[in-house]
Parts: sequence; C-alpha cells; structure tokens
Amino acid sequence: MQFVTSIRNIYRWFLSGIGKESLNSYYHILTYSKIPLGKFAKITISLALSLVKETEKKLPVLLLIDDTLQEKFGTKFECYKKLFDHARHNGSNYMNGHCFVALTICVPVAIGTELRYLNIPLRFRLRGENDNKLTMASEMIRDAMKELQNVETVILLCDSWYPKGDVLETVASCNNLELIANVRVDTAAFDLPPERTGKRGRPAKTGKKLSIYTDFSFSQVGEFFIAAKTVLTNLFDSTVYMTVTTPNIDNHDAYRLFLSTVMPESLAVLFANHHALLKRDSPQDWLFPLYLYSFRWSIEVMFYELKTFWSFGYYMLRSKHGIENFINIISIVYAAVHVLPLTDSAFASLADFSSLSAKSAIAQAVQRDLILSLFAENNRNILNSFDLINSLALLELFPKGA
Repeated sequence: MQFVTSIRNIYRWFLSGIGKESLNSYYHILTYSKIPLGKFAKITISLALSLVKETEKKLPVLLLIDDTLQEKFGTKFECYKKLFDHARHNGSNYMNGHCFVALTICVPVAIGTELRYLNIPLRFRLRGENDNKLTMASEMIRDAMKELQNVETVILLCDSWYPKGDVLETVASCNNLELIANVRVDTAAFDLPPERTGKRGRPAKTGKKLSIYTDFSFSQVGEFFIAAKTVLTNLFDSTVYMTVTTPNIDNHDAYRLFLSTVMPESLAVLFANHHALLKRDSPQDWLFPLYLYSFRWSIEVMFYELKTFWSFGYYMLRSKHGIENFINIISIVYAAVHVLPLTDSAFASLADFSSLSAKSAIAQAVQRDLILSLFAENNRNILNSFDLINSLALLELFPKGA
C-alpha cells in the first residue's frame, strides 16, 4: 500500500486478510496497550551494530537527535497546539499540529564496494503540553547509550537547539559519547589561558574573549570561507574545537558556528584507512568535525521520506499514547525495509534502491505471499482440491492421476 490514510483503511485492505481480529482490536492495541517501544529501540540498536563488520569497528557510531513538526487539521487531537515553524514559506511562520522529537542511529556498513553510514530510526516521542524537548532528548540518548557502552566512540550530532541543559549533562556523563553541534553565532568563546607567570594571585581560567569575525583566520574551501580554532566556552568544562563557516566574509548574517568535543586529529586517526566512506579524497584533518557534521542531514532525509512515502502524518488517533504508538510502528517498518537487504540475501539487490523503490518491491513480495497463502487456505477441502488438480493438469503443470 502506498498510503495508510487510516486504521480502517489498512484493516480493510490488508489486516482483515491475514487475521481474524476485529477492527476495534487494532484501535485498542494502539490506544491503550503498553507497547514496549523502548525494547524495540534496544533491538534496533543491536541489529544496527550487527551490520558493522570487524574492519569498521573502530569507526564512530553516530546518534542524531532532532525534532519535526506535523501539521494537523482538527482540534480534537491531544497535544495539539500552535507551533512556530521557521521553514514555512506561505506567509506565516506558525502552524497547528504536533511536535515530535526523534532519535536515530548511523552505523558504517559495507554495501558492495562502497562504505556508507546507514541511518536507522530508533524512537519518536510526541511533545506534550508540559514536556521539555531537551529532557525528552536526553532521556532517549541515555537509553540508547546503555546499549552502546561497548562501542569505542559514539558521536551525537544535533542542531543549535540541543547543545545545552540536559543534553550536555548527558554527554558529560557518558565516557564514550562526544558531541558535534551547530550552535548560536553569539556563543561566547575564549582563547586558551596564558601560561602561569609564577606571580602571586589566582591564574586566569581563560584567555581573552574571541570574536568569530575578527579573531579567526579564514581559508577558502570550495565556495565557503572556513576557520577553526581550539577554544574554551561556557558550555563545556574542557577545550572544544570551534569551526566557523560563511559564504561571504563581509556578511555577518551568513556566519555559522560549530563546536566539537572531539579533536580533528582523533577523527583523522579513526578514518585513516576508510577513504571509501568519504566518497572522495580525504578532507584535511582540521575539516573532519565539519565533514562529520554533514551526516546530520540524513535525519532530515528520513523525515522527508516518512512524511512523503510512509503516511507519517495520516494518523487519525486522538490520544498522545495512540499517536506515539502509530508513529513508532511506522518508523520500525521503515527501519526494517532499510535493514532487510543487508540481512537477507534474497533482498540484497535492494541495497542500492531508494527508500520508495525498496518499499514497493518488498510490498509486492508480501502481496504475492499473501495471495498464495490465501489461495492455498481456500482450496483445502477435497472438492476444491480435485477441481484445482484437474485445472493444473489441463495446463500441464500437474501430472494426471496424482
């Protein structure tokens, strides 16, 4: 099915043909039952890590956190509210609907002769009236890190909304978790403290306050001017690596700022023998944090695919519990379609297919199996079987007299 416009729709065209449960049973499961979504996320993490070959074990595993808005028409939905959407271009930056916080995992997998990071969704949570996005994000990250304790390096990628509060505390509490994030351009940065002079008095904790417009030396890389420096900030207790980018040095509104808790030299060592993953010549060492941040875009691609091809916004359930269950079941199926070609040789040819093409091919396989199973089920009695055998004999597909 290309779209699931409602539970009634998928029940009529699919679910009623594979089971004897009533339509109300599915509504009851989604709305009231305690589906163990956390356990599903743990299984997904375990499955994702199993895709990583031994030769890629040293490469970092990426966690991506972001939120997405879904417009809904109707006021009866729980958690329904007016939301600010900076990406709308219809004359208003506001919309009515829901806000979801999502966590995904990216693992390095070999597909043919190519090595790429595969993005797999882990969990969606619907933001309620009194919910804090930072708290929701940190809870999901902590749960994921319990399953990633044995991974040498995990890097969290996020935009400028998340590097603060609970999320930073979570990063600091996990020894193998690093952070690469886009931050506000007005984030205070300081030079490293000067060496001690031996004079009396408390030594300075930081050097002078830096300006990203005057205290950074830019180099042109392609169409952008980029500068980087090891600095101190109020966000972290230790030094971080700051990267500044702009397409126009004279336009201060075009500047973007990135922070990394892992230094570029360490990233260069991790990626030393994996040029196939880079899909091009290896970037200069000082550009590695910025290069790795580019993988964050895959969560935006996932949002687009789920909303365009996977009926993400077609839910008609009213309760928060029901909506979360429905959205997470969709994301589990989305993850399964991406993982199946790498775990089942019968579907290996779909590894290079787009999400839509792989979904359609697997849907056709399910449909064929369903038709054959129902065909066999409906021809079990002696009379039907006798007529079927005679029909096949006429087509020379079954021996006469069998």
